[in-house]
Amino acid sequence: MIWQFWRDPLKQLEKQRQQALVTQRIPEVALPLFQAALPSSHQPLNELTFVALDFETSGLDANQDRILSIGTVEIQQQILSLSTSQHYYLSASDAIKPETAIINHIRPEVLTLGLNEQECLQRLIPYLAGKIIIAHCASIEKSFLRQILGLPSTIPLPLIFLDTLVLTRTLSDYQGQYNPDLRLTEIRQKIGLPAYLAHNAIADAIATGELFLVLMAKIFNHPQTTLKQIIRQQGNII
Repeated sequence: MIWQFWRDPLKQLEKQRQQALVTQRIPEVALPLFQAALPSSHQPLNELTFVALDFETSGLDANQDRILSIGTVEIQQQILSLSTSQHYYLSASDAIKPETAIINHIRPEVLTLGLNEQECLQRLIPYLAGKIIIAHCASIEKSFLRQILGLPSTIPLPLIFLDTLVLTRTLSDYQGQYNPDLRLTEIRQKIGLPAYLAHNAIADAIATGELFLVLMAKIFNHPQTTLKQIIRQQGNII
């Protein structure tokens, strides 16, 4: 695809965000996302704020399953700041399934003092507004976020999602491979990042943020890399 004819999906999303504010009935809890302008696609990495985000859920179907815990950590000026990390649980003990509890080790008693959904959204949504989200297999976080916000399909979710799984696929090491192992733990091991406590929301968020920084260095290796270049490499904003 010729660069000058590439349609900028970020401009399209920004236009949709502005139109939705005027023409759509947006759930009140989601308003901070719609009131914050999206970053410019021409901004370089070191001028942008990223949030690595991970949800631990009771399953993979956003229509039936629920978010159990959330982890976030910020990246600014291409530095992951552990002091910004946040980790909290939701009071959804009735949603825990044995098959997922074996993986994420979240038991009903862990969630007894968790936040209810409204408290969770009041913390999370203003924090995410205007930032760029990094996730591994970002379609999961995006679908659960839409569901918990109660956004109908006619209203866009005005957030930019960068997916470390999709970006990894663009590396030469993975091109031409049939069904490569793109689990976060396996990718990190292959590129030399240390092992970590997988399937824990805050640990996964930090691990995803670290992987993102390595991918930026491997793919671009230039401090003036722009958001537009990353989106183009990824193919969309998920």
